[in-house]
Amino acid sequence: MSIEVCNISKTFGRFKALRDVSLRVESGELVALLGPSGSGKTTLLRIIAGLDIPDPGTQVQVRLNEEDVAAHNARNRRVGFVFQHYALFRHMTVFDNIAFGLRALPRGLRPDRKTIHLKVTKLLQLIQLENLGNRYPSQLSGGQRQRVALARALAIEPQVLLLDEPFGSLDAQVRKDLRKWLRRLHEEIQITSVFVTHDQEEALELANRVVVMNEGHIEQIGSPDEVFHQPATEFVMKFLGNVNLFHGRIEDGRGIFGPWEIQTETGTEKDSAPARLFVRPHDLDILRESDGTPVARATVQRVQSAGPCVKVELKLASGETLLVELSHERYRLMHPEMGENVLISLRNARVFTEDYHI
Repeated sequence: MSIEVCNISKTFGRFKALRDVSLRVESGELVALLGPSGSGKTTLLRIIAGLDIPDPGTQVQVRLNEEDVAAHNARNRRVGFVFQHYALFRHMTVFDNIAFGLRALPRGLRPDRKTIHLKVTKLLQLIQLENLGNRYPSQLSGGQRQRVALARALAIEPQVLLLDEPFGSLDAQVRKDLRKWLRRLHEEIQITSVFVTHDQEEALELANRVVVMNEGHIEQIGSPDEVFHQPATEFVMKFLGNVNLFHGRIEDGRGIFGPWEIQTETGTEKDSAPARLFVRPHDLDILRESDGTPVARATVQRVQSAGPCVKVELKLASGETLLVELSHERYRLMHPEMGENVLISLRNARVFTEDYHI
């Protein structure tokens, strides 16, 4: 079941939440809407669900399986929606919460009691809570409640599944466990799914494709590898993980950024233009002797070795600070000391001007 939105804008008073957004999600995909608060992610999700109405326009469309459903209300779209804060009925058991959508169907569409019981039992097995059907939401952990909310959304056999910050209110370890669980579940049931998140790690780990949003428009759409390693804009580069930023210029095909000089093909008619160099901490290395690559001199300020990588903060001769991330193996080999003068080698970087990036 594919999803497609065309030329979607949404205004709340004077605030423009969405600005002419178009997006297609193919059948069976798991797509992440990623961006900071206020970027329009949840508004777009609610418009797909029919919970919000887009601004009128002659080319505005919301299509499910190639059918324009922009004029249909939420109930008639057969969309499953999972909220961040579960929205479970506290006075109902887990079983009754999951069965609620089925029991609320019009009489002609409502399954009989036996069918409802079998379907809910199967969903309890799917979410691995088959022994907790008689409990109430207050007796469950946060992760268990979110799984119940997901099962309730799946009970009506929706055409698509929409999830709004589904793990946002959970602690870090529970979020990680649920991400793995949701990925396995999606691979099993293959329902077209769109989820909203501001967590970059969550989007990159879970999604087939990532839609990076900012200020009501789409900055980039691509696979997790594409948006992380080939960011189309400065915003995407800065939003997806830590970066070091250096200001400089492009002059005659050369990028000059403080201690670094990089050969570029600007693709611009300007002989000279302001530019910005972005480099991720793991794309820098610490040396004691030059290896022939562009290097800068720096002084070690701080070393943090706890965690999956070693983070080294350094100060350049210009006074600028930068962060380098080393593998533990590389750290043991180099073992930079506090106050030591070292060389910083640049492996990969992205250069942006006003009309160009590499």
